[in-house]
Amino acid sequence: MTSTTTFANSAFAELDYLKTPEFPSENFGDWEFQDADDELRVIAQFIKEKTSHNSEIDPTRIKFLYTKRPKKDAGRYIAGYLIARSNMDKMVNDEYDYFLVVFHPAWKSLDSKQKTIQLDKILCGIDIAPGKDPSEVLFKKKQTDSREYTENMRHFGADEVLKSSEIVDMACVQAIEQAKEEAKRAKSGEVVDANILDENGDY
Repeated sequence: MTSTTTFANSAFAELDYLKTPEFPSENFGDWEFQDADDELRVIAQFIKEKTSHNSEIDPTRIKFLYTKRPKKDAGRYIAGYLIARSNMDKMVNDEYDYFLVVFHPAWKSLDSKQKTIQLDKILCGIDIAPGKDPSEVLFKKKQTDSREYTENMRHFGADEVLKSSEIVDMACVQAIEQAKEEAKRAKSGEVVDANILDENGDY
């Protein structure tokens, strides 16, 4: 991969008005998932309009969520992940084909450029293919190419994508460490909002 394409932050300025909401525990309790449609669906539509490789996605068929549970891929923290719904699930509720989940504590620290790169990367996992029956459509998830998606790296540039992945990993580590410190303070009697779960579901 030799692409060195770069995009100035101004290329994403039209998304700067979007703000990741906060979910303080005093108002939202011990939450694990929260609705993210208002922010992420707008970014997904921007990606659909600005890229060729994700131009066929339908953001309205994706349910976007925030989580406070971090996730790793090949030993590195990632911004989020994609879940393809099975046809059996869709027999019960056919409103969405995919769930797309981002790690809220790290996501809220990213700027518009990093959010776009990372959301595009997750969206590259969408794989819609015909089934055995002519009327059947299968919604699958693609595997990454060496921890990244080639289409994502070709569009934004390998250096930009790798740098963005490092930023996300560091943001996740910092958020987790901060949550651990807040949890310690909470145990000592201080009032804090340790609004994060580890990979095992613990604070």
